[in-house]
Amino acid sequence: MDELRLRSRSVSELVDAAFALYRRDAGQYMLLVAIGHVPTLVAKLLLPDVSLTTVTASDAGTMGTWFWITMVSLVASLFTYAFGSAAVMKFGSDVYLGERADIESTLSHVLPRLVNVLVGNFLKGFLFFLGALCFLVGVFYVMARWFAVGAAIVLEDKGPIEAFGRSSELSESRKRHILNTILLVGIIYGLLSIGVGLFAAVFKSAVIALVISTVFSIIAMPVMILTTTVLYYDCRIRGEGFDLERMAAFMNRPAAGTAGAAP
Repeated sequence: MDELRLRSRSVSELVDAAFALYRRDAGQYMLLVAIGHVPTLVAKLLLPDVSLTTVTASDAGTMGTWFWITMVSLVASLFTYAFGSAAVMKFGSDVYLGERADIESTLSHVLPRLVNVLVGNFLKGFLFFLGALCFLVGVFYVMARWFAVGAAIVLEDKGPIEAFGRSSELSESRKRHILNTILLVGIIYGLLSIGVGLFAAVFKSAVIALVISTVFSIIAMPVMILTTTVLYYDCRIRGEGFDLERMAAFMNRPAAGTAGAAP
């Protein structure tokens, strides 16, 4: 597919390429995200319904229950996002590079790196918090400079600290290009999310709203991650000639049937 050819792209072309990747293996991406989201959804549905608004200062037991349910939900959400983003990124990378992509090899690659992904996400989240204190300007800076932390961990096997340095290197002189790409796909995701939220509100049921939001995440989240994946390679192409490197490696491969032949 020419739309998936390895080359540098404009902002709109990067988002188009991410959608092309998604359309090609949509079921696989949704399955990878669902592996993490569905168990979390089931757990949330089974947990007792405790709202902070119903807790009084004297109701210590209910307050404790609310706290632990909130903590479990938070940890589960962090895990599902880390797992889903890493798995989609690896699978999408293999497809984009024309390599063999399957669920089993993706899981075997991602699981040993999941702790590093979680640490990287935590550190990045902390930087987002600091950026938010700078009248949101810092949020955009963090978003642009450290966009490829996850990609460096998953695709280059970097440690969390190394990944921040690698992302800084890739974003050098390209922050506006990176930010525009992330904002474009973010706007698309946000508009769809608002529409889904309005649709869920019609049912006036917290359970139905939770199920609908989870289904939406399973369907839409891969596009966000694939955009970051394609953007990561775009920065490597612009700064390191990655497309020429891949082309040279492909041309230097021995022809089929020549391996082991006598010189």
